[in-house]
Amino acid sequence: MRNESGRIIRRLLAAAALLLGIATAALAMPGAATAASTADVPGPKTLVANRVELVRTGGFTGIPQTWTVDAEHFGEPGARLLALVSTPEYLALKPLYGPKNPCCDFFIYTVTVTYDGGFTKVVRTSELATDEPELLTKVILLTQRIGSSPES
Repeated sequence: MRNESGRIIRRLLAAAALLLGIATAALAMPGAATAASTADVPGPKTLVANRVELVRTGGFTGIPQTWTVDAEHFGEPGARLLALVSTPEYLALKPLYGPKNPCCDFFIYTVTVTYDGGFTKVVRTSELATDEPELLTKVILLTQRIGSSPES
């Protein structure tokens, strides 16, 4: 019995030593790899907007209207708008503000931003929204003011 207990203890000690060795290697290696290659790793990639499209639907007449601002045609005001929708604050906006099923005769605004590389972000809100962030309101107003529209 004593011989069998000794064998079990030796096996447990060997297993513990093996686990300790594996854990030490796992902890040591990523730190060494990170320290060696930190200078070669670029920072997080910043998304750069190249187009903003605002579509307003609903209202009394129900006729949709679209405004577009892109990187090529709107000078400094367009560049400021594109920089605004490239901020982490804008990128963190929720996809929907306001009631999920707004009543008739109210405008619904859909802002679609296209970024270099093809990523798009879509944010919707309505005139009934009480939770619309000031940043989203600013983007909508700027896009209407400086953007092109087929009707303008």
